[in-house]
Amino acid sequence: MSLSRVASACLIGLVLVGCAKTMSDEDKVNAARVRITNNPEFTRGCTFVGMATDDDMQDLQRKAFRFGGNIALVTFQAQRASPYSLQTYTTAEVYRCEGTR
Repeated sequence: MSLSRVASACLIGLVLVGCAKTMSDEDKVNAARVRITNNPEFTRGCTFVGMATDDDMQDLQRKAFRFGGNIALVTFQAQRASPYSLQTYTTAEVYRCEGTR
């Protein structure tokens, strides 16, 4: 396989991954409604649907939304130093709660 074919295949793969990660405007609005909390009382009686980790709260909300959750209970935060900044990674349990909370 030639180098140009490998490079083309990689480029196509990156474009497809980028397209797969995009959300509609409606999904972005719905994801913004995901409540992030550290109070476990808000998740009482809710259904656990998964775990999510990210270094950006908006992305954490989007991940929780993709799981079908509407509340993310923060369970762990860690800071990691990179050459240019200090990043805080947040891990949350994602829950689906019926009704408004």
